[in-house]
Amino acid sequence: MDQKRLRELLDEATVDCYGEDEEFSGVLVTLDENLNFPLQAELLGDIVEVTGLSDRSNLRRGIVADIKKGERNTTANLADLTFVNPDPTSAELLAMYRYWLGE
Repeated sequence: MDQKRLRELLDEATVDCYGEDEEFSGVLVTLDENLNFPLQAELLGDIVEVTGLSDRSNLRRGIVADIKKGERNTTANLADLTFVNPDPTSAELLAMYRYWLGE
């Protein structure tokens, strides 16, 4: 995905945001409202199901995902997940998140 498209998505997510806290909130809300959960991802070599975003997310910790591994529910940092065949909308938004992180 090209940087211009990532910048457009990020600009949409952070419109009227002032400062890091508001930018974080804008990105979080955009992801929470537009990612098509559940999503499959890999975490430390295991396939997990991402069921949503956690209310434990904050600027210091980053965006935290709710995940299910077998029968166990837990959380992981969204940046630590490698997504497996996400739908096009989710793929774009996840790429925008990594772009915002500077990856």
